Amino acid sequence: MGEHRIAGLLNFVVVAAVAAVAYADWVIVANVSLAYLYVLPIALCALVNPLPFTVGLGAICTVLGDIFGPPAESLRWRVVHSAINLASFLVVGFLVTLIAKQRDRMAEEVRRQRDEYERDLALAAQVQHRVLPKPLTLPGIDIAAEMKTARMLGGDYYDFFRVSDDVIDLVIADVSGKGAAASLLMPSLAVALHLRARELAGPAHVIADLDGVLKQITNSATFVTMFHARFHRATRVLEYANAGHNPPVLLRSRSCESLLLDEAGGPILGILPNAQYSDASVTLDPGDILTLYTDGVTEQENEHGEEFSVDRLRDVISREGADSATQVVAHVSEAISAFAGETEQADDLTLVVLRIL
Repeated sequence: MGEHRIAGLLNFVVVAAVAAVAYADWVIVANVSLAYLYVLPIALCALVNPLPFTVGLGAICTVLGDIFGPPAESLRWRVVHSAINLASFLVVGFLVTLIAKQRDRMAEEVRRQRDEYERDLALAAQVQHRVLPKPLTLPGIDIAAEMKTARMLGGDYYDFFRVSDDVIDLVIADVSGKGAAASLLMPSLAVALHLRARELAGPAHVIADLDGVLKQITNSATFVTMFHARFHRATRVLEYANAGHNPPVLLRSRSCESLLLDEAGGPILGILPNAQYSDASVTLDPGDILTLYTDGVTEQENEHGEEFSVDRLRDVISREGADSATQVVAHVSEAISAFAGETEQADDLTLVVLRIL
């Protein structure tokens, strides 16, 4: 639609320019031919119209130059001048038409490559979402999650899976950057995590192992923040370790107090040599809600440049804590959307909620 509008505007300019040159040649300048100025509208016409239209315009401009220009000394010179003008107009029109065709071919190639790239991105996005876990239904717990990427591909990652009949692992991670480059690490993290989690004693060991894997497959410019938790359903004990990630929010059902789990962990993955990580643990009670999130949640800005913040997140969880995990995720997502207003989402937004039944 935009291309047709531009073509129509240029054709209007062509007509106006031809009329202006003819008027100037007839009224304003009496003794000098201005027919050479028709070259500009002819070139514009050739940019947006097929060659026959340009040839026709060249013939019209030749006639106008002959009519409104100064009278020739003889019929012979009149024919010669008209022939020269027409030949010049046709040469300009032909050359500009070739340039326009080359431009159209290049634009078509750009569109083709763009469409192919978008198809590849869409396929990669499908693969990325297939890496994410399916809904998990187990007695005693309620888990829900959501990930909204800032682009078609994202750098956030979350997972939850059974290590044994009694043990559930939960993880959330944020790869530096966003888009295709960051998203390439997600499948590698998922594979390494699932392979090693069942063999290692606790979250700190799992994170340390992933730190080594990350250093082998990336350079030092790429890093990952991660929170890994292991929940024992029989005892309701949650072991966890944090590698530079946002501390999760724990809402206590009995006291209605919200806490940040920031006691244990270590540095960001993929940066420091011989990094050390430690575990911490907490016993969860029925009704407690654990919320894992990435910085896209708390750092989402509104129209005034204010961030959503951890405090607003804690307020929403405290206010909606009696609902299911799915509803808590939905309420937080809606609160962020309402807070942001018309402000564009700047970073990937990921939430994982664990509710103890």
